[in-house]
Amino acid sequence: MRASWGWVMGWAVLIEALVLWPHPPEVPQAFAFVGLDKLVHATLFAVQAALAARALREASRPWWPALVGAIAFGALTEYQQHFIPSRSMELGDFLADSTGALVGLAVFVAWAQKRREQHR
Repeated sequence: MRASWGWVMGWAVLIEALVLWPHPPEVPQAFAFVGLDKLVHATLFAVQAALAARALREASRPWWPALVGAIAFGALTEYQQHFIPSRSMELGDFLADSTGALVGLAVFVAWAQKRREQHR
């Protein structure tokens, strides 16, 4: 169980490092039209929610705190960027974080249910 929480915390540290990076690389203009920035946000928080749900499942806890925690963490990371001169706090990024968390959790829950049914 500790290993699962280690993955959750490690992923959170990665997200924090990316958030606090004062001058991240620019998204190439060729990819700007597909919303690569929002896709990155969604993916980071999808993984965060799925890792937390896995850790909670191993502890026989409900999954919903994984979603609440990932969304709250997304809000915190956006708020932190408000204080970094070269970064900005954006509602669109927070919505991408939240949507990613929801999708990541939904995929994890569906996968866990399928595995449970296969092992019956």
